[in-house]
Amino acid sequence: MPDFEITDLKPAPFAYLKRTAKMDGIGPVMGQCFEELGRAFAHAGAQFVGPPLTHYLTYDGGSTTFEVGFPCRAEDADKLKNAGLSIGTTQAGRVMKATHVGSYESLNRTYDAMQAEMKARRLTGTREMWESYMSPPETPPEKTITQVIWPLAA
Repeated sequence: MPDFEITDLKPAPFAYLKRTAKMDGIGPVMGQCFEELGRAFAHAGAQFVGPPLTHYLTYDGGSTTFEVGFPCRAEDADKLKNAGLSIGTTQAGRVMKATHVGSYESLNRTYDAMQAEMKARRLTGTREMWESYMSPPETPPEKTITQVIWPLAA
C-alpha cells in the first residue's frame, strides 16, 4: 500500500492538449498526445520543466476527458500557444499525494486506497485528479512510478 501525504501545492504554468477517450483507449490517445506535445515544444523552442502530467476532468463511466501536457516556463507560454497548445496551471491548494509503483492498469488500486484513506481521515477528494509520470516510457510496467495527486475539497 502506498504512503499518503497531505500537502499544499503552488500552481505552475502547464502546456497541454485536451482529449476525451474511452477508458480502455486512454493509452494510445496519450501516446499520440505526447508525440504532438513534443513537436509543439520543439517548434516553440521551449523546454519541458517537469515530468508529464494528466489532469482528469470528467468521467461518465465509459470515457474520460483529460488534459495531458508538461509544466512549462511562463515566458514560453505565448510561443507554446502559437504552436497549438493550451496553457493553464497545475493543481494548486491542498491535495493528497501517493506514489504508485506498477502498471498503469493497476492504478485503480492506489485510487481505491486513497479514497479509503480520505474516508478514514474524514476528507473529501474533488472529482478532478492529476497523475504525474515519473518513469520514462521504456520502464518495465512493474517498475513504473506514477505520482497520484488528488485535490481535496474545502
